[in-house]
Amino acid sequence: MIENFQYEKEIFGGLPHNIIQFSFSFQDNTFKGHYKDGEINWFHPKPERLVEDVLPHEIEEAVLKKIEQELGIFIMMDNFQIERIFEGLPHEVIQFSFNMNDSIYKGHFKDGEISWFHPKPGHLKEEILSDEVEAAVLKKLGPYIS
Repeated sequence: MIENFQYEKEIFGGLPHNIIQFSFSFQDNTFKGHYKDGEINWFHPKPERLVEDVLPHEIEEAVLKKIEQELGIFIMMDNFQIERIFEGLPHEVIQFSFNMNDSIYKGHFKDGEISWFHPKPGHLKEEILSDEVEAAVLKKLGPYIS
């Protein structure tokens, strides 16, 4: 139904009023919006103005499902913090930390690899896969590593 879904940026990351900006294509139109606390606020044009043959709530349900699939772990991360260590030197490292499921996780990012401190996300409950956590961390680090 929706195509080219993209997480664009996180606004107020780690704060209670965290907002996620996203975009996607549908019927040759591009739509954008903000996601916060399970609700979508659309930018103009709103889907109901341009989309035919599909009810607006069907589009919104598809977008919410996509957000849950793509950003589920990403949204669960609280207080994501980033610090550059040895900035400007060949051995520069990005250190990060975040809270999730009442635990604090920390790690380093260098040369395209994540190294975890203890506890590692692999120790999380089975329903949360460590690969999904690493993918979410890479999304959060996106602006710092590109």
